[in-house]
Amino acid sequence: MIDITFEHKPFSVGFFSCLLCLIFVVSTSSAMAQKDCIPVDLTQVDTTDLEETIEGIGTLEAKQRVTLKPEVSGTIEEVHFEEGSPVDKGQLLVSLEDDMYQAQYRAKEAALAQAQAELTNQRRVFERRQRLFAQNQISEEVKDEAETKFETAKATVNRLEAEQDQIRETLEDTRIRAPFPGRMGELLVDPGNWVDIGTSLSTVTQSRELRIAFTLPEKFIGQIQTGQLARVRVPAYPERHFQGQVYFISPQIEASSRTLLVKANMDNPEEVLKPGGFASVQLQVGIRENVLVIPEEALVPTRTGYMVFAVQDGRAHGREVDIGLRKPGKAEITGGLQEGQDIIRSGHINVQEGAQVCPAQKTND
Repeated sequence: MIDITFEHKPFSVGFFSCLLCLIFVVSTSSAMAQKDCIPVDLTQVDTTDLEETIEGIGTLEAKQRVTLKPEVSGTIEEVHFEEGSPVDKGQLLVSLEDDMYQAQYRAKEAALAQAQAELTNQRRVFERRQRLFAQNQISEEVKDEAETKFETAKATVNRLEAEQDQIRETLEDTRIRAPFPGRMGELLVDPGNWVDIGTSLSTVTQSRELRIAFTLPEKFIGQIQTGQLARVRVPAYPERHFQGQVYFISPQIEASSRTLLVKANMDNPEEVLKPGGFASVQLQVGIRENVLVIPEEALVPTRTGYMVFAVQDGRAHGREVDIGLRKPGKAEITGGLQEGQDIIRSGHINVQEGAQVCPAQKTND
């Protein structure tokens, strides 16, 4: 049996101390390496199809809108509608007192009946004298006199009939009706008010169909065509898009602003959009297929344009890029990057050229 002893007992304690030191050094190095790594949000250069659009601002207009005005003077007898109510074409809206015109009509009617009786009598006299003249029993002068009285009676009937028609039209004008289906506006008069010809009474607006009139810079004139799709947004419904179709392009550029007036039709069946409102319009003028895109937040502004931090072997390298179309959250890259290339999406505010980066750890809220 061989007995082996160590002359220096402290050796075992020093050994374990060194081992602990080694572990500490390794841990410290790892911590320092982790500290030197800048956490960033990474993504890759992708490809997609982008719509090519141009934008303008404009005003919503009613397809049909009319201000109701009387064509005769008189007193408002009755209002037959409620403010804001829907109405049909031909529906009676306002009545004016018509007693005076009714009396005039009856008087003309009586006068016309008398004139028609006189015309019938003068016709018989004239026809009888024509026969007598043909038989050489009366002179031509007597026959001509009867003809003159007959023609005078005929003219009187025609005049009275025209005057009666005019009064009938005036009576009809005391009944103001809806010219088309729509919705009533504010009532501007009350029953009992005297109104003159041309006094505004209310409005009728047809808003189930609208127009959007907007302007575009003249540089886009070659890209605008009738029939193009128009996407419309309004402040009242920021999350909704309404669609229209271009039907009018002004033949003339506005000289003062160098803009072109364009109009589009759009449906509004729920009548949620109101004429007169502000709207922004986006026209689709083309599609760019299979283009490189990156998130907009990955772009870093420079004095001469933009750059993006590309990541290779864990280190960040700045790349100057050329950008094309920009959409909300996306930017087209026309030069400087390749599909599938790793780039820093966010967190690049602390990154410098050649810095070591690593993916940021996501925490669950």
